[in-house]
Amino acid sequence: MRFPDADVTTIDLLRHGEPVGGRMLRGSTDHPLSETGWQQVTDAIMRHTVDGRPPYDAVLTSPLMRCREFALWLGEEFELPVQIEDDLAELHLGRWEGKTHAEVFSEEGSAPMSAFWNSPEAVSPPQGEAMDVFDSRLAEVWQNVLVNPPGKHVLVVAHLFVCNGLLRQVLGQPLGRVLAMDLPYAAMSRVRHERHALGETSFIEWIGR
Repeated sequence: MRFPDADVTTIDLLRHGEPVGGRMLRGSTDHPLSETGWQQVTDAIMRHTVDGRPPYDAVLTSPLMRCREFALWLGEEFELPVQIEDDLAELHLGRWEGKTHAEVFSEEGSAPMSAFWNSPEAVSPPQGEAMDVFDSRLAEVWQNVLVNPPGKHVLVVAHLFVCNGLLRQVLGQPLGRVLAMDLPYAAMSRVRHERHALGETSFIEWIGR
């Protein structure tokens, strides 16, 4: 049900582009975007411009380089305020940080990784961040954005697990579904949050890359 008189905040979630080093279990390992990655996120934003300008009032970003550097460039290029949110950093992956899947399988076998992907609410990466802790910090950021949005249309530049975690909260799915969506680099999702006479409602729109 839509409410025509609702106060609406639109939040676009943009996963960063390809980082230097290609695909790996990067977690909080701080790599910048590759040239391809810059092109991916720039193209994603340009597809949503009007008269050559993106529609955003403000940008929120993870502190990690693969998100932060693009967000700061976008803010400078189009005179948008940029907020760096430490709690939007990617899930810390412990011993798996900066390794490929093949390297983890070679060192530890496939069982730990399979257990994590199948039951992330119960199994954490060795020496990594527990999913309930990760979920709690994302929930705090998300509620702050909904309660006190920095504009009517906000861009959030973040990571695979972060985008999954935020979308899971919007959908009200159980924590075990937090890794369900394999969003590609530069994938963009849109959340429409409405405040109306009967309360608050959020809707998700998939708008691609």
